[in-house]
Amino acid sequence: MTYTRTLLASSLCTVFGTLPAHSHHAAGAVFTDEEISIEGVVTEFNFKNPHVNIMLNVTNENGVETLWMATGPAAPPMRRWGWTAETIEEGETLRLVGKKSRTGAPMLLMESAEIQSGRFVVLDSVDGSVVRFLQETPDDSQSPDASVAVALTLSDGRPNLSGMWLGGLGRNPIPPAPLNEAGAALQANFDVLNDPAFATCSDHGLVRQAMSGHPLKITQYDDRVLFEYEQGAATRVIYLDGRGAASTEHTAYGHHVARYESGALVIETTQLLGKFTGTRGNALSDRSTVTETYRRTDSPELGAVLDMTLVVTDPGHLTEPWEMGRRKNYAAVEYDFIEAECQLPLPVGK
Repeated sequence: MTYTRTLLASSLCTVFGTLPAHSHHAAGAVFTDEEISIEGVVTEFNFKNPHVNIMLNVTNENGVETLWMATGPAAPPMRRWGWTAETIEEGETLRLVGKKSRTGAPMLLMESAEIQSGRFVVLDSVDGSVVRFLQETPDDSQSPDASVAVALTLSDGRPNLSGMWLGGLGRNPIPPAPLNEAGAALQANFDVLNDPAFATCSDHGLVRQAMSGHPLKITQYDDRVLFEYEQGAATRVIYLDGRGAASTEHTAYGHHVARYESGALVIETTQLLGKFTGTRGNALSDRSTVTETYRRTDSPELGAVLDMTLVVTDPGHLTEPWEMGRRKNYAAVEYDFIEAECQLPLPVGK
């Protein structure tokens, strides 16, 4: 199914959550360390988020044809490495290498080292000779550009958060989740294969969304702030008038109260559903609350930077507040969101 940008009341889509760009998947859990090679004819090239997929018909030595999924990182890092939706065409014969699925499903994990090294090739369908290497020229348009000046504040003194912010600066070191007995028990039984975001393409909730390394567009108005995320094609409307919740219902993104304070935008969210915080598990309970703080900084090397700190408080699963953060660089050139289309993993034997 394909998702367009909607309000957060709609379903969002993510499969493997947020990890560094070279591994959008929980590779250690979903795939093994065993490297395999496959050759097949492309039936679909999905250059979309939350991750890039290549579907191929692979014929074994007995002439039996099987549909394979070669799955890779999210589209933004692939774009930085020079890939586009036109890099691979349907009907081409490819040789790919990657990690084998631990479930035995016909799936292969494409990792950054192989993607950028030229080990992926297009073959002649008749004689098997190499037609070309799938090694593209890197695109540095998403890199920080200190020559682009962006005012730190708006004319009324509010921090200037507006603009397109890219995910290339990474996240701050995250301390281990301070799990209590209940949280630790859930974590001990966590398997990413049973994560609804992976298994059923369900929405991933506030913490995973806010901590995503995908691009984020912020637009500030007098009475609200609009957050538009590339990841999951999600939109959040953050009102500043202190309005109460419309109901007592708990949702994936909860009810927020926001304000400008000490040069920052502070968003406090309650009424959240219990959700995993990422591909490593660390489930929160429906008693959790989240405080996000967004600030603007400048750097001579990086130019304009968006700094975000997120603090989770959860008496259900945590012993103390859990703090994490992420930094994003300003998009110096025009950036268009890549479409989101979640594809479920292939089952065993298919």
